[in-house]
Parts: sequence; C-alpha cells; structure tokens
Amino acid sequence: MIIQKSKIKTKQPIVFFSWPSIGMIGNYVINHLISQLKPSLFAEIEIDEYIVSNTIVENGIIYSNTSSYDKIYYSKQKQGDFLFISANLEPSIIYYKKFADELINFFEQLEVSLIITFHALPSYILHTDYPQIYIAKNMPDIKIFNEVKNLKFGTLEGINAVLLTLARDLAIKGVCIFCEIPFYTIDMINPQAAIPIIELLKKTFSFDLGFSTIYEDIKKFDEKIKDLFVEIDKKTQKFFKQLNTEIKNPILKPKKQNLLGIEEGITFEELKKQIKFSLPQSAKNKINELFKLASENIEYAKQLKEELDKWGVYKEYEDKFLLLFLKNKKTKPEEEKE
Repeated sequence: MIIQKSKIKTKQPIVFFSWPSIGMIGNYVINHLISQLKPSLFAEIEIDEYIVSNTIVENGIIYSNTSSYDKIYYSKQKQGDFLFISANLEPSIIYYKKFADELINFFEQLEVSLIITFHALPSYILHTDYPQIYIAKNMPDIKIFNEVKNLKFGTLEGINAVLLTLARDLAIKGVCIFCEIPFYTIDMINPQAAIPIIELLKKTFSFDLGFSTIYEDIKKFDEKIKDLFVEIDKKTQKFFKQLNTEIKNPILKPKKQNLLGIEEGITFEELKKQIKFSLPQSAKNKINELFKLASENIEYAKQLKEELDKWGVYKEYEDKFLLLFLKNKKTKPEEEKE
C-alpha cells in the first residue's frame, strides 16, 4: 500500500527508483541525491505486504518483525519536479508483479513522465578504475542521456525489469543506467561507481551536487579493499611456499594440522575456498527464495537453475536442486488420485 503524506500537486515528475542489488549503486546514488537536494517526504510504501515474512534472530533471541516503510521524497528543481525512492528491501519474487503494479498505478495518477533506475555490471576492472556507464530504454523514442552509449547486450532482472516493462505497457517512459563494478566488489557498497552517474545527473538536470562525501567514502572503500588484498596476498604466499616445497620433494604430501594442532600447509583446493569471493547476500537470498518456491511449484525450477548458472554455483547446490524433482515425483501420484 502506498500512502501519500503530502498535498503537493506534482507536474509530470521524473522518478528515481532503486532497490538493494549488487554494488548497491542505485541506493547509494539516490541517497546522495536526497542528502544533497534535501527533498521533503511525499509518500510511504508499506513494504510488509510485498515480502515473505521472516522473524529476526539476534544473539539467540527471536524478535517479532516491526512494520517496514519505504519512503518517497519530492523535490522541485530548475528542470521540474522529481521523486526519489531508495528501497531498503527488495520485494519477494512472488510479489514482484503486485509491487510493480502498485507503483505504476501510483505513477500513472501523478502523470510521471520518466522513471530512472540503476543496475550494476560486474566487470574485469579495478576498484580504482573510472567505470563506464551505459543505458537501456523501455521505448526507442526516449530522448535523454544521448551522450551515453546504449548497452549492446545484457540482462535486467528483479523488480527493475518488471517495473520498466509494466511502465512501457502504460506508455510511461523508463531508462536504466548500467554501471561497471569490479567482480570482487559485488557484495560491497561501491561509491566509486556513483561518480560517473552523479556527474551525468548533475549535467542533465542541473542539480546542485557536491562530491566531497563521495570522495571520503571512496577513501574508506579503498582502505577496505587494500586490507582484503593484503589478506589474500598472505594466503597466496603461503600457498606458493608450500607448492615450491612439493615440487622439490614430490614425495611430501600437503599437511593440514598435526596432532598438536599446528597448521603445516594447505592444499590448493583449500586455498581456493579461503580466497574465493563469497556469493553476494542478495544472490543467496534470491536462491533460497527460489528453492522455497520450487519446492511448492516445480515450474520455478527453471528460473532457479538459471540463477545458479548465472553465479556459477550450480555444483554447490546440485544435490539440493535434484531433490526437488524427487520430491515432486513422490507427490505426483497422490495428486493424480485426488
């Protein structure tokens, strides 16, 4: 449910919308716009009805969920009216359509002229590189961000895809801004990726925006990455030291710990496990949710398999995935009897 809090009459506003995704680019950009432009509260989205209820456990104590609200902010600028939505929670997959329908109906009532969303492009760049940005439009005749290259090939997923598709069906224009991020930062908030987007928005809409807080965040981000690579370097050095020993004396086998519990070396497979970058929490959540849906309706198995392949983790989930079909096979005769 969307509850309008302000009586302000908007005039064909432009909407900026983001949801928690890899790199958290959209959320970072919109939160920066909100902090700089000081918009006023316009409406609230009661998000509880769009998510599968989970009870929070902290320090061994089970807590009841409190109601959650995403806020919609309004700002009048030189180029017109703007609305900003930085969602704290992504709707559950089964509620994507319901959530998008509510938003689009609300936007239609406000006569929204354009929806702008954001998406990360994991790439082989360094976190110190200046990332490239691209755009994709839900209609070919949209005349904005013409200086930015069109994304030649890629995928748009989640509520982002559903929202922009529904918007097109109702003739509401929509643009998604894609930005490169390093593969090793997919589960981190990436302020470096915000720079080209903020520069683009500042130029296009004449926003009065500063960059000092972004540069401070980039400095902290850089220190965090350096600490990460120092740890990886230690583990890599340890591995190569062990590898050289094994080459000189091939009879020796890699050791883990002796009876005294002293670590004497690690195998290559163990090293890979230790330095492997973890699957983003957002991806884990989506995979777990798809498993739950597929256990209730096997038709979701195809979408689940695509998600596992996309992240290259099918082997890790293979047994659990195949069990879905065994379970479905066992319940089928009972369903046919009925």
